[in-house]
Amino acid sequence: MLRASGEDEEPFTEILRKSFGLGPRDHVDLLDQPIRKGFVQKPPEQDDALWIDVGLDSSLAYRVTLGADRLRAQLFDGQQVSLHSMVAKYGFLEDFPLELRIISHDETSRHIQVELSDRQWSLLKEWRQLPFDRITVQDVLESEVRTAVRRAELERDLAAVENLSLGTHSLICKLGTEGKGLIPKLGPHLRMARLFVFHPDSSEHAEVGVRRQTIRRTAQKQPER
Repeated sequence: MLRASGEDEEPFTEILRKSFGLGPRDHVDLLDQPIRKGFVQKPPEQDDALWIDVGLDSSLAYRVTLGADRLRAQLFDGQQVSLHSMVAKYGFLEDFPLELRIISHDETSRHIQVELSDRQWSLLKEWRQLPFDRITVQDVLESEVRTAVRRAELERDLAAVENLSLGTHSLICKLGTEGKGLIPKLGPHLRMARLFVFHPDSSEHAEVGVRRQTIRRTAQKQPER
């Protein structure tokens, strides 16, 4: 959780709110805005749901989950794909940001269920439809990513850098460029980051996903009110 304090707290927080959004104060605040950005928690031990961190800062903890059945329905037309395979396909690793819609809320069990928002669904659908590899870079700032790209001399291999959150970015490879071939060049300049290659071809992507390199986590996720 990112905290802001000092004389510039208000303008700094407003900039972050407009760019990335603010975490809800409690579940009431969360339910008042049913479409929210959340972050995947640690990889699931079971194959039924992803646990999501929506930034709740409350003594009354709520469990927020994105069910595997909802992911199958939204991303795989209901095909019987395991949650592990879906995580391997898209790189839904810890701290991966997703825009979500609340679909149910159980006060008794303190359980909130979510699904991908329309905008998030469209974005991930576009990833699969377009023939471009993407390198997801986590736990670093945009300025660090752009500096690393420049030092690795990869400007001609990349079409764009998209910011998914404050600490997660998507590097879009140019047509014909294989993302896995850029990792050895990019990795030495981003030693504190986690790198993951998305490939529209599932079979290739699953293999690359297993070989992702993880150094350690350092970045914060989202600001707190």
